[in-house]
Amino acid sequence: MDKHDPQSPIQGPADILKLAQDDPRRAESLWHGLSRPERLRTVLAARGIERERLIVLAADSRELTQAMAPDEFASTALEVGPEDAGALIELCSDEQLTYLLDLTGWQRESFAPERYQIWLPMVLEAGANRLQRWLANTDLEVLALLLRHWVHIVKFLPSQEQQEPPDDLPEFTIDGVYFLEFLDPNTHGFVAQVLVLLKSELPDLYYKTLETSLWEQTAELEEYASRWRAGRLADHGFPTRLEALELWGSPAPGESDWQGLPPKVASSRTTTARSDRVASLLPEREFLPALAGELDGEAGDILRAEMAYIASCGVAALEADPAHPEEVERAARESLGMVNLGLGVLSSVDVGKARDIVTRLSLAALARHGAAAIRGLNRRAWVLAKEGWLSKMPTGLHILEPPLDRWLAGMLYARPRCYDPSLGKDREYRAFINQSDLEAADNALIQAGFWGTLLLELLALDPQEIRGLYEANVLPADVTEIKLSHILGTWLARREMGLEGLAPIPAESLPQAVAALQKALKGGLEEELAESLRALPDPAQASLAGRSLRGVLHRLSQELAGLNPQGELDSRFIAGLVIEA
Repeated sequence: MDKHDPQSPIQGPADILKLAQDDPRRAESLWHGLSRPERLRTVLAARGIERERLIVLAADSRELTQAMAPDEFASTALEVGPEDAGALIELCSDEQLTYLLDLTGWQRESFAPERYQIWLPMVLEAGANRLQRWLANTDLEVLALLLRHWVHIVKFLPSQEQQEPPDDLPEFTIDGVYFLEFLDPNTHGFVAQVLVLLKSELPDLYYKTLETSLWEQTAELEEYASRWRAGRLADHGFPTRLEALELWGSPAPGESDWQGLPPKVASSRTTTARSDRVASLLPEREFLPALAGELDGEAGDILRAEMAYIASCGVAALEADPAHPEEVERAARESLGMVNLGLGVLSSVDVGKARDIVTRLSLAALARHGAAAIRGLNRRAWVLAKEGWLSKMPTGLHILEPPLDRWLAGMLYARPRCYDPSLGKDREYRAFINQSDLEAADNALIQAGFWGTLLLELLALDPQEIRGLYEANVLPADVTEIKLSHILGTWLARREMGLEGLAPIPAESLPQAVAALQKALKGGLEEELAESLRALPDPAQASLAGRSLRGVLHRLSQELAGLNPQGELDSRFIAGLVIEA
C-alpha cells in the first residue's frame, strides 16, 4: 500500500481507523501489508488515542510500540492520559517505561512519589511479569523513597525473652520481621501486592529496599536517585538545565559561517523515526515546520531529531513540568521559535538558503542566533527606558500610546516577549518566532525613540514642564493614563490659544481650548507638523515618525469630533487634553 497512491483507500491514520470500523478484515490486511517501518511512520503521523488504536490494530503491537523513540512513547502516553494508557504500559519496553517515570516522576529536581502512583497501578494491571521487570530495573533509592512514602516500617527481631511480637506493632507483615503501617488507605491494596511480589520473586531486593528505607537519609537517597536519573535522561538526549541554557547564550565564533560546513552526518539517534509533533508547535507557514515537511529520508530524520532535542532544551531551561503537556508545549515553542528566528536572520528570509543552512548548521547554533537578535531588542529597550528620554518621564513607558507601551513592556521582560493583540486581552504576549516579529519590535523601538525627539527637540519641551503637568491636580486623575496624545493635544491647544509653555488647560478655558484644537486639526496642522519632521536626518525615520504623528493626530480628531464647545463640557469625559481638576 502506498499512502501517496490516489487509488489507495488509505491516505493516512484516520483512513485506516475508519476502514477498521467499516471493514475490519480489509483494514487488517492493508495495515499488515505495510512493512513495520512504514507502519511505525503511520503511527507517528497520528496523535494521542489514534496512535494507541493503530498500535493495538497491529499483530506486532509490542514490537511496534517498542520501536518508538522513548520521548515519542512518553509524549503518546501523556497525551492519551494515565486513565487510558494501560495498553501502552503493557506493551512498552523497560527502557520506555523508565524514561516515562524519570521524566514525570519528579518536580524539577525533587522526587515526587505521588506522581509514580499515577502510573504504577497500570504496571500492576499489566501483569506480574511486567511489575517484576519494573522492580528489577528500578533504582534501589527510588524503591526505598516510594516505600517510605507508602508505609511506616517497624522492624522486630525476637529475642530469647520475647518470642512473640508486642501488641503495639503494625498489623501487616509478610515475614514476621518487618511490620508495616500503610500511610494512605487509597494505596493500601496496591502497595501490599507490590511487597508480596517483591518478597516472593526478588527476596534480596525486598530486604535491601526495606533496610534502605529504614536507615538511609532521605536527602542522600534523593541525591543518588537524581544522579542516576540524570544519567539515563542524558543517554536519551534530554539535556541538563545548564546544557539547555546554552541555547540562550551568544553565538560561538564561526557559527555564522555555515557555507563551509559539510552536510550533517546521521547517527543512530538522529535516524530514529519521529513524528512532526514538535514541528507542528509552530505555524506551518514558518521556515522550520515547512522544511521538516519538505526534507525526506535521512535529512528529514536528522532535522526532526534535532527539533526534539531543542524542544527538550526549552523544557529543561524554562523548567516546564514534563507531566503537563501544555507547559511542555509552551516551553518547546519558545526554544523552537528562537531556532526559526535565527534561521530567518541567517538566511535573510531566503527559502533556498534556509534549506541549505538546516542541513549544515546545528539547530542549537541557530537558536543562539535567534537569542542574540532578541537580546538586541532587550538592550535597546532598556537603554531607552533607563537612560533615554523615557527615564526623564514621570511614568516611564506609561507615557507611550497603546500598543506602543505594550510592545516596549514586552521587550523589557527578562525573557523578552512579542506583543500579539490577536491572542486576546488576557494573554497579549508570546515568544518571538520570525523576522516579522523582529521588524515589528524594531519599528516600535524607533517610534518610541522618535517621540523623545519630537517632545524634547522639535517641540523643545522641558522635562520639568512635563513633570509639572503630571504633579498638578488634573484630569485624568490616574497619571498613567496621561499619554503622548494628551501632552501633544494640551501643547497644541495652548499654542492655538496663544498660551506659552506646557501646563494644564484651565477648567474655565476648556471650551476655548476644544474649539481652537478642533479648528487647528481641520486646518492643516498635520502638514505643518510633518514639515518639521523633514529636518530628521534619516528619511526612513522621518517617514516612520510621520506615520506615528499622524496616528496620534487622528486619535485626537476622533476624541474631539463629537464635542460641542458651545454646549456644556464635562472635563471628566474629555480625552486628549490635560485639564485642571
